[in-house]
Amino acid sequence: MSDLPPPDLGSEEISMSSTSSSSSFVPIDRNQLQDAVQVVSEAKEFNSSILDYVRKATPASEVNNNYHIVSVFGSQSTGKSTLLNRLFNTNFDVMDESNRQQTTKGIWMAYSSIITTSQGPLPSKGGENIFVMDVEGTDGRERGEDQDFERKAALFALSTSEVLIINVWEHQIGLYQGANMGLLKTVFEVNLSLFGRTKLEMNEHKVLLLFVIRDHIGTTSKESLAATVTQDLIKMWDSLSKPQELAHLQFSDFFDIQFHTLRHKILQPGEFTTDVQLLGDRFTDHKNEDFLFKQYYHHDIPIDGWTMYAENCWDQIDKNKDLDLPTQQILVAKFKCDEILTSVFEEFRSKFEERHAKFAPRDIKEEIDYEELGGSLNDLKEDTLENYDMMASRYNQSVYLQKRKTLEYKITDVYQDLVDQHGAHMVSKLSAKFASSLSSKKLPKDVSFALATEALRRDIVHQFIKNCSFITLNGSLDHAKHVTSFTLKLDSILSKQRLVELNSILAKSLKKVESAVAKAITQEISDPSETTWDRVLEKFKGAQDEYFYSKYETATGVDFGLGTSASVNEQALEKFQFRAWSLFHVQMRRLISKDSLVVILKDRFEDKFRYDENGIPRLYQNSHELEVNFTAAKEHALKALPVLTLATLSDGTNIVPKYDVRDKRLQKKLGVAFDTSGEDHSKEEDVDSDTDEEDDDEDEPKSFAEVISESDKASVLSKFKKETDATFVESKRALIQHVTHIPYYIYIVILVLGWNEFMAVLRNPFFFTLLLMLGAGTYVLYHLNLLKPAMVVVQRMLDECLVIAKQKLKEFIDEHPQEHAQRLSKMAGLTEEKPEEIEMSDLTPPGEPEPTS
Repeated sequence: MSDLPPPDLGSEEISMSSTSSSSSFVPIDRNQLQDAVQVVSEAKEFNSSILDYVRKATPASEVNNNYHIVSVFGSQSTGKSTLLNRLFNTNFDVMDESNRQQTTKGIWMAYSSIITTSQGPLPSKGGENIFVMDVEGTDGRERGEDQDFERKAALFALSTSEVLIINVWEHQIGLYQGANMGLLKTVFEVNLSLFGRTKLEMNEHKVLLLFVIRDHIGTTSKESLAATVTQDLIKMWDSLSKPQELAHLQFSDFFDIQFHTLRHKILQPGEFTTDVQLLGDRFTDHKNEDFLFKQYYHHDIPIDGWTMYAENCWDQIDKNKDLDLPTQQILVAKFKCDEILTSVFEEFRSKFEERHAKFAPRDIKEEIDYEELGGSLNDLKEDTLENYDMMASRYNQSVYLQKRKTLEYKITDVYQDLVDQHGAHMVSKLSAKFASSLSSKKLPKDVSFALATEALRRDIVHQFIKNCSFITLNGSLDHAKHVTSFTLKLDSILSKQRLVELNSILAKSLKKVESAVAKAITQEISDPSETTWDRVLEKFKGAQDEYFYSKYETATGVDFGLGTSASVNEQALEKFQFRAWSLFHVQMRRLISKDSLVVILKDRFEDKFRYDENGIPRLYQNSHELEVNFTAAKEHALKALPVLTLATLSDGTNIVPKYDVRDKRLQKKLGVAFDTSGEDHSKEEDVDSDTDEEDDDEDEPKSFAEVISESDKASVLSKFKKETDATFVESKRALIQHVTHIPYYIYIVILVLGWNEFMAVLRNPFFFTLLLMLGAGTYVLYHLNLLKPAMVVVQRMLDECLVIAKQKLKEFIDEHPQEHAQRLSKMAGLTEEKPEEIEMSDLTPPGEPEPTS
């Protein structure tokens, strides 16, 4: 606020014609004390030199608390300044009646030393000083719809005065705008919010609202007019928006109401003067029951404090936004723009439901052209805004633009729901596509998994963002949460797939290592020696190098080309090593078990016992040779027992794994191999934390190198001894049978004695031909390898014929058993003469066999 020029208090020759309508402050001298000073200019600038005016204007050297503040408020050109000049003998500018226009600009104040009364002009009694403020009229054409200043001026007068004269014509009583009720409502509401809390501290302080009813013709009594105004004020007060702590306060807690009527100044000048004098009596006569200056109207602050209080009030009022209420033009613009907004938005919703809601992702299965969908959404939005612009742009620009933004927000809210649906749909669909594309069969073979998946992820994220940009109208709608959700889901899928691929790599490598170990052990146990386990261990380490380390080991650790972290790679390496040693242990114990060890020893024994050094089967001629070879073969077989029961290297040390594969805690931590099927490969160990401290079974080996326990070794030796002893006995029996065979000369005797029979067969053409046919058939079947099948067929035919023959014979015998019995008896020569029949034979039932003696 620019500094206002201070009044020229030293000037002694200012003309009496100086007016108060000027925007400059009028200097006051001792000869013209009734002249006024401008408190607030029409530009809302407060005069900080009021106290100098007060000190210069008052006859007393110090006013202190002996003062009263009276203000006038009302519509423009209603005679406010005239009333003050007549009543308080001030020199406020009055309107030229030949040209009705604004006279008072801003807020003016003048000192009143003389008051017009029924007894004539009288000075203020008791040393009281009256200061009168003339407030710029309301509803003036000069300010038009700008009601900001008049609201602030009215509130300033209400806040700083003891008596507020409200100048109103009789015919305005009962009107809302005409009686300034709308303005008063705003002023009361803001006054309550700004200064109402002081009421809780100053319970007795009030402001007197003195309604001066002008041009009263008497048709309607003053009491009736007063009742109407009072009723309107109380009703208006009840409708105010009050702070919660002040809601219990009533209108009467803040204001007193008094009324005074003035007759027409032009038509009834005498009566008008009388009414003014009567009003002056109410300001001066303390004994008058309608005396206006009450103690609780005063602010109880000295005059120099009041000037500071007034300045602070104006500063607070001027900055208060609640007084910046819309003008009628703005109100109309808001109403019409709201109406247009509602209309075009309803049309928009109708078109949106028709065109786009049916394409919500929950209702469609086919591919969505997001570029086309986004273009359609943008076109609909632009059409809607154009329709609004066409109808609403002719109203107040600030309101029009504000409502346009509101319309955009409403459209955005509708679109945001659709974007959220499509965003969730794209997250689900594209993440499923990404998961499907991560299959190793669909990824390029010429690049690593990490590079291939990174390129795939980059492409699919680009596709997602591109689709989002289409339907979010180039990013004007919020889609960040969907991008974040999508990238997190892709990262989760990729992380899981990396573990799947890592599982696959470890599983394949371990399978090859297991196969190599099993093959090495199988080859070595057939002919064990002192270096057997050296070779097995060498092949085990070679298999790890070939199938794992040569592919994935780097200078800094291991890298599977999957994009996994160093910690995951290190954990995978530990699991591979642990599982490799576990598989070594499992295969070693599987291939060299109790039963298999017996078989191995027996095979070694039989290779030595039944075959010579050249692999030719032995044929023992005597018992001594049999016993010697039996002992040698047994010793040869038992040489493999210590090698196969304890994994010892050629230097005499046992094989010690990198990890204790029998440690249950390690089994639980590292024993579960990565597996694409999700199965637990530690079932062989069956880790159970509750049994960590249990003792091992006494039959189990005590260390990794101990393949067979001592008890199992004793069992193997016992079983091996039994089986070798059985082999020895069998061989001994065969040797004895060989010694007691049929003499060769017997075959010569058979040939000599059966010579005639042989020759008879050869000389008979029938038998000889039959013999040749049988021999030729047998020869052919032998060479075609069909001899055994033919013998089986013949045997089955014979068996079937025998069964049929037995069946037929049984049926034949069951038909006439007696007759067949007699025939058999005759054939055997056992038939007896039939006994002589007697009469009793008639008693024998037919078919019953006759009794025999």
